[in-house]
Order: sequence, then structure tokens, then C-alpha cells
Amino acid sequence: MIRLRAPLPPYLLWTPEGAKVYLPDLKGRILILVRNPVLAQALAERQEELRELAAQAYLLAQAPAASPLPVLLDPGGQLLAALPKEGVLVADAYLEVYHLGPVADAEEVLAWVGFVAAQCPECVLPEAAWT
Repeated sequence: MIRLRAPLPPYLLWTPEGAKVYLPDLKGRILILVRNPVLAQALAERQEELRELAAQAYLLAQAPAASPLPVLLDPGGQLLAALPKEGVLVADAYLEVYHLGPVADAEEVLAWVGFVAAQCPECVLPEAAWT
């Protein structure tokens, strides 16, 4: 189960070429997963901005698909089921989920990425400590 402000479960995904991609292996950069090929195209056109924010975007699909972004396959659909059709998942470099839901466009995705990039887990108390 995917929850906001919790780490992504250790899903096993695949590349279209058949290589295994274990989600924990993607730690180290902000992770963006999209389902919508149109949004994937829009994000591909903003790759330089994503690089500057230390982010990597992927198209998440159940079967191989043409995409300007790298494609990750979820044949069983477990991760896809958690991601709304027009939605995006944005996780920090430690795979903590910050956004899971619909977005209007690539600009909104970049705003989420910028927000995540500005977070400093060592600088603030966890949310539970605020209450």
C-alpha cells in the first residue's frame, strides 16, 4: 500500500528489455512516475530542469510503450493501481512519497519536484513530533 509521507514499498518492476528494476535501487534522486504518455512527453521536454533538481521521471506502464522517458513496466499492475490515470507519484531521494494524485501539467509536476528538493529531512522534526 502506498501512503503519503511513507516510503514506497519495495516493488519489483521491469524494463521493456526484460531487466529487473527493484524500486529501492532508484534511491538517490527524486523519483517521478507518470502514467500519461502526454505528460511523459511534456516532462521529457523539461529534462534539463529535472536534472538540475536531481530528479528522474519514468513512464509507468503495464506493457511496453513508446515514450521519450524511460519506461518501467508493472505487469501485475500493483503500483499502477495506486496511481490515478492522470496522476503522478513524486518521491524524494529516499523514496518517501510526497505526492500521489492528479496534476494539471508538467509545470505542476516541476513545482512538486521543487518542493521535494527543498526539503531537508535532517533540518526539521518529523510531522508526528509537531503535534
